[in-house]
Amino acid sequence: MLKAHWSGYEIDSSEAAYEVKVKQPEELGTLLREFLTSGYFVRSYYLLFKKPLERLRQFVVEQGHEEDKLGAKALEYLDKQIAKFDPESYRAPRVGVRAIQVLLNYVGEHRQALSEAGTFHFELHEEQKAMYADYDYEFTPGEKVDETVFYSEDEIPMDGVILFLGCNFEKASKLSSQEQKQALRIARGAGKQMEEFGGSSFGGESWGDMLREDLERSMNVSLRVRLNPDATFSVTGRWMEDGQFLCDYYTFLLEQAAKKAGAKVDLHMVY
Repeated sequence: MLKAHWSGYEIDSSEAAYEVKVKQPEELGTLLREFLTSGYFVRSYYLLFKKPLERLRQFVVEQGHEEDKLGAKALEYLDKQIAKFDPESYRAPRVGVRAIQVLLNYVGEHRQALSEAGTFHFELHEEQKAMYADYDYEFTPGEKVDETVFYSEDEIPMDGVILFLGCNFEKASKLSSQEQKQALRIARGAGKQMEEFGGSSFGGESWGDMLREDLERSMNVSLRVRLNPDATFSVTGRWMEDGQFLCDYYTFLLEQAAKKAGAKVDLHMVY
């Protein structure tokens, strides 16, 4: 099941979040591959967190799974991906969907042992501890992470994270002609609402025209695959859009991606 959470904050800085519920843990990697290659994400994915890969590699070796077909393939991809991280570069390394599929299917198959071993257990870093003191957050490492309670992505605990990916939504011009028409309808509708609410936009350009231009901006979106304390999985992510004027458009993209992946969409608002 795909759950899309929308978190609305002040008008000039808003984050929206989504969550994928995984019904078949052994096929976690297959589900995510189908989701990412549905046609609604740019086919470039970046790894933003190295430590889970290093820990997973250690687990594979310690368990002797390099002798198994899936374990051997996972180890091969782990070695390739870990080697791509350059400590002297600010650029995140790319990862292919085949590697994502193999690694996550391996984790899905061995989820209970990985959970018991605490392979993906991560403490809060010092910056987060300071943030939590300022914002009165409470989180105990080892408990299930509810991302919807955190204001910004930097505050979200990494406890349980297997993969942290950087992705992008496709531009509207890359969609089918029918989907492009729907995108324009969403932009026009949002523009009318903004004009009714706040009048003309800055600079005299209509809100509708501004939002139509925004359809051609490839929105950055994050994705965190997490092993929960009960050995279930969650896939959560966020994007940042000023004011969330086009939230309905990105929700539409997620719904379409979910259909292609054979997932069910459940939408609700989070404040």
